Amino acid sequence: MPQKILNFGLQSTNEKLTPRTGVAILGEYLKGMNLEELCNMNLPKAKRNNGYSAFEFIYPLILMLHSGGRFLDDIREIKVDEALKTLLKIKNIPTSNAFSKYLRKHGINGEKGMREINKQYLKRFLKLT
Repeated sequence: MPQKILNFGLQSTNEKLTPRTGVAILGEYLKGMNLEELCNMNLPKAKRNNGYSAFEFIYPLILMLHSGGRFLDDIREIKVDEALKTLLKIKNIPTSNAFSKYLRKHGINGEKGMREINKQYLKRFLKLT
């Protein structure tokens, strides 16, 4: 079998790369669906004054789950992905311990808030059909 010379070259780059490009598309979609406002309006904020907003908890959690994460500790994969954070303009990601505390403290209120967010999305998308 004759060997062919492939017509491409290789270069090094300092650009940040992410294995989560599909998750980046989902992240942009969620922002376009106004998830940030809905989360901050319907879900409880962290107890401290300098605490994270509800969106700062929910957004990376959704990204983590959609990138294959199964445990709260898997949030570190999103936290260390500089390219993804840059692309989606994520500044703050809580630790898995902070996630655990947030979810425990706001269990029932968080569930009610998620129901309200779901209702608003259902109203919006059922009107389109």
